[in-house]
Amino acid sequence: MHRRSMRLVAVAAIGLLALTGCGKKGRHSSGSGGFVSGGGSGGSEPLSSPSGLPTDLPTDLPTDLPSGLPSYTPSDLPSYTPSPSYSYSASPTYNSDGRYDVSASDCDYDESTHEFQYTLNVRNPETQSMRYSISVKWADSSSSSQLGIDYQSVYVSAGSSQTVTATAYHYLTEQTSFTCTVDSVIKVPN
Repeated sequence: MHRRSMRLVAVAAIGLLALTGCGKKGRHSSGSGGFVSGGGSGGSEPLSSPSGLPTDLPTDLPTDLPSGLPSYTPSDLPSYTPSPSYSYSASPTYNSDGRYDVSASDCDYDESTHEFQYTLNVRNPETQSMRYSISVKWADSSSSSQLGIDYQSVYVSAGSSQTVTATAYHYLTEQTSFTCTVDSVIKVPN
């Protein structure tokens, strides 16, 4: 009976080994991190899908998508010239020689005040206000020697006129013939 029980134990041990898969030929360690490669069928498990992936893909995608490219070429595009973002206006031009803007009259000498006098009418034809610097001279008609000089600065708005009197003090002791002359007129924008 002792032998019989030994046989049963041996058969049970072999059966246990067969169930657990120990001792099967063809299995070995590959040496790469403990992965086992199987040579037979039925020893490996199929790979399973990773968890967390969506399983409900959209089914209502549009089917009428455009095909082909647009039929225009770059020459069909509108052409334009960019305009500057600033505006520039040139300053108005004017004639700096103002002699043509001045007319004079009443060249005289006042014996009571001992003054030469000359009336000047300044007309501004420009489109902007101007300041006129005027020089007037009185001279002896026979000798051309200077008897008096006066400087006037006159402001005249655009398209207007001003009247001023130039004067110069000079004491005459005898009858003298003299001339009045607008010597220079310079005008600048004011």
